[in-house]
Amino acid sequence: MELFSLIIVLFLTFFCLWRISGHLPLSKRTLLIGWGIKLGFSIAFILVFSQFYGNGQLYGDAYNFMNDSRILCEFGSANPLEYLKLLFGIADEPALFDQTILSETNIWSYGENGDFINDNRLIIRINSIIHFISFGNIYTHAIVLSFLAYLGISLLYKTFVKFMANPQLCFFLMVAFPSIAFWTSGITKESLLILSLGLFFYGLFNLFQKRSLLNFIIVIVGVLMLLFNKPHVGLIILSLSPLIIVGVLWKWKRAVLWIFPILTVIVTVALTYAPSQINLLDKVSYKQKDLINMGKGGIFFVTDSSFCAFDYEHLNNFESNADKKITVLTETTGEYKLFGPHPFHPFTIAPNMQKEYGVYLIQPPSLSYIPITAVNYNRTTLLTSIPEVLQNTIIRPYPWDPGSTLKYFPFASNLLLIGFAIFVLINRKKTSPKEKYLLMYFVISALLILLLIGWTTPILGAIVRYKIASELLFILTLCILLKPLKNEV
Repeated sequence: MELFSLIIVLFLTFFCLWRISGHLPLSKRTLLIGWGIKLGFSIAFILVFSQFYGNGQLYGDAYNFMNDSRILCEFGSANPLEYLKLLFGIADEPALFDQTILSETNIWSYGENGDFINDNRLIIRINSIIHFISFGNIYTHAIVLSFLAYLGISLLYKTFVKFMANPQLCFFLMVAFPSIAFWTSGITKESLLILSLGLFFYGLFNLFQKRSLLNFIIVIVGVLMLLFNKPHVGLIILSLSPLIIVGVLWKWKRAVLWIFPILTVIVTVALTYAPSQINLLDKVSYKQKDLINMGKGGIFFVTDSSFCAFDYEHLNNFESNADKKITVLTETTGEYKLFGPHPFHPFTIAPNMQKEYGVYLIQPPSLSYIPITAVNYNRTTLLTSIPEVLQNTIIRPYPWDPGSTLKYFPFASNLLLIGFAIFVLINRKKTSPKEKYLLMYFVISALLILLLIGWTTPILGAIVRYKIASELLFILTLCILLKPLKNEV
């Protein structure tokens, strides 16, 4: 049944592309070639995360998404009504996750120690639906998610093709640029991110031309997917969208355009003085500390009021059981923080065989962990660390950085993008006022995304995946800037 399901899904993807090709400014041949490239990257993704990293089994986030979604699917088969409530976020989750098979999920509750939104749940929900037709075949899941990303790329292309002198080049860059192609062709949130960007921009620009219910719904779906799949990207993309709206209302006046970089700086600085719930400095500091702990590895569990973290080297000081409970065997020094955006404090926990704590995560050290400047709620450090942050997100990993041999691929991908940027700057065209607004929007959004990632993330393997949105925005920027080429692909 797994193989039969895979064949049917493949057939349906080709059939759908064949039918919608007439609605896209692309030939059927180009559209199908692009999908063939995407399928190749889907296979590569599964092989890398099952054979290279996983010793035959899926590894990392992809495994967790598949595992938790499988459990949701099994729960749904036995409890269809409660499953539907769970899909729409109206179920009595505490009761369900205490008393049913849902308690076996790994990351459904991950991020509930103060994060703005738990961004794992959307992809888990979608994968649980796919499970009903995939029978657990990981290639089917990868292909469906890759297809959703491909639809997102097609919508982006249709939205912005009118601004490009070399449209097919841009299309194939979005499809086949190595890092984007790899991370959006597997079981990752990046696949849904590309779809959400495509829906948002396509719906928004169409709404300017025709105020219809359908275009409004497309925008709303794009907004919700951005916020519930990648909140940091969604907040940046949405908060800067007035630049496009004002451009339309003010007929793309150049004088208005340059107000936005100034406003962006003012608002960013103001957010470091804002109340704790939305304070940028607080959010960056505690998220950075959380990810540093993750990168270094450790034992993480929760008490009634706090989140506790201990070095992974102290693993033998604790005992965990199959019920995701942990017991302290030996006096151990670690750190704790109250739930929410609070700083960590050193403390020592005493052994107590009678007391059990809920396991949050037991994580071995990351192979690609790098030391980064600790912001530690210091506004000056946030500013002075920007050069380091941009180096880590735009250029690294270097060949000599820690990590597996796969680090050479993102390094080469970074050099490719930098090289293309230099080529475009040498061969740039004269841009219209409308194009200047788009370029400003893309560049500011991409840089803010890179800053947030670089400030908070000390793991190179995570950085290369998290920055996909900024790379896509840079590619759109460069394609709009590039003058006509004699031998366009």
